[in-house]
Amino acid sequence: MDEVDDFESLYDEGSVVPSAPTFDTKRENINHKNHDLENIERLQEYERNLVRLDRLFISRGARFVLIIPILVIILYGFAESFTGSEPDWWVNHVLPVIPFEITIEVGLYYLAFFFIVADLGLLGLLLLLLSLTRRIFNLQSDYLTKTGLTFKSAHGYAEMKETIEGSFRQVIATTFLMFLSGIFLFSSLQFSDFVSGNSVLLSFSTGFLLSGHGVHMVSNRSRFNTCETWGMLDSFSPPIHPALLKRPFSDVISAHVDPLLSVRISEYLRSIQHSVNIGNNIPELQEKLLHLLHLRRAGYLDEEDFRSELGLMMPLESIDELFRHPELGEETWERLIIRARERCASFFRLHDRLRMKLDTGLNHDIWFDVDMENLVVGQANLFAYVLNKGSEPINLILKIQTPDFRPSECVYKLKVNSCSELLDEIDNNSFVQKLPQIIKSTEIVWQSLLPEETGEATVTIRLEDEDGNLLSGRVLTVQNRADLFTRLRISIGAIFLVGAGIAIVSPILPLFTSLLGL
Repeated sequence: MDEVDDFESLYDEGSVVPSAPTFDTKRENINHKNHDLENIERLQEYERNLVRLDRLFISRGARFVLIIPILVIILYGFAESFTGSEPDWWVNHVLPVIPFEITIEVGLYYLAFFFIVADLGLLGLLLLLLSLTRRIFNLQSDYLTKTGLTFKSAHGYAEMKETIEGSFRQVIATTFLMFLSGIFLFSSLQFSDFVSGNSVLLSFSTGFLLSGHGVHMVSNRSRFNTCETWGMLDSFSPPIHPALLKRPFSDVISAHVDPLLSVRISEYLRSIQHSVNIGNNIPELQEKLLHLLHLRRAGYLDEEDFRSELGLMMPLESIDELFRHPELGEETWERLIIRARERCASFFRLHDRLRMKLDTGLNHDIWFDVDMENLVVGQANLFAYVLNKGSEPINLILKIQTPDFRPSECVYKLKVNSCSELLDEIDNNSFVQKLPQIIKSTEIVWQSLLPEETGEATVTIRLEDEDGNLLSGRVLTVQNRADLFTRLRISIGAIFLVGAGIAIVSPILPLFTSLLGL
């Protein structure tokens, strides 16, 4: 061996140099990757069971985590109202049934303690779920990094990780405060004098109960998981997106796809590239697929036309295989469209207005329209459509001006190609054939705006020619504030926190005043 010859001077001439051991590193890497995948799948199956319980009792369904603290507070109030008195129904009907003799006040407090323990059990379940999700996410990140993908450097990874960690910390804080409430309540049941009705321990229990529930309501976060293909979408918001949309549906929807799902989609689309008909490619297939799914979901396209149009790009057998995929099937694509519609509803509204305008006919050479959210919560998404029906390409300038958002001014120089011949050529074709081609010929601008302050805000959009002459313009009036449900949730949470402060300070205040000689 050549490698051995380099080191022959280190040995005597008569010595025998053993050959270097060989290691099957490829097999070891494969076995290690398979072990990682098996571990991830095992944990995801465990996570899937926890997600079912979460949706049944916590995040959806019964929502016991929201209801139980309210019930405990009501029981606290009833217990205080019965201090020093025993109603006849309790003495005559309840005490003879139960095996021990207690006052109604103590009985209500024990019932409240039982509810607190139940709430702690649900919070523990939620904490276990988030801990498991965090672990799986880290394992998946490490696995993708080992495969050679720069996953941890992808846009949105750091935000996703912080969202997971923030949700975990929030549940820990809520659980800890509820645990303290239960400890102080149990201690008050054991050591306090209820005749006086001024138990310091009971006041602390009330305060920590209110603060725990207040923290949960104020910092309530969305639920996410890794066991579902789309489960991490709620933990992700696009940190970056294109300003000029070349493939509108792909650009808008892919911007809202989390890095984990984006990797899966990319790998799968590469695997089916051989199934695409000659003359087409994967980006075009993805754009048309998303566009047709939106049209079908909106009721503008039936199943037969949907399959026939998609069949122009790939065989029907491959289409069926695509939609029956266990992870990236039809449901996954539908959820991606639903999420994009929730986050960028203005884009889809403009698309529908353009569709209706094409049906009635374009009256002007330049069709221009803009849209954005009427109620802005956080980041606002402004979209502008510019369509040139004239015979020649035209250079236009789009200006976005607002004193209430950042950036306060944006300028886009657009070269809008003519689609006159395209409209004439496809005028007699079907609606499905017309719309995707028109959308492709439309200049679409996507501008994110950050509100400076709450309240009413205005945005002015001007479409000018190269000489600065105004061709068309829009003035949008929006509200920079959270929706009614969010404001109500935060307000109630703040009231709980204020009440918690009062409950904790009230028994301590006389002690401080006595120490100060007041």
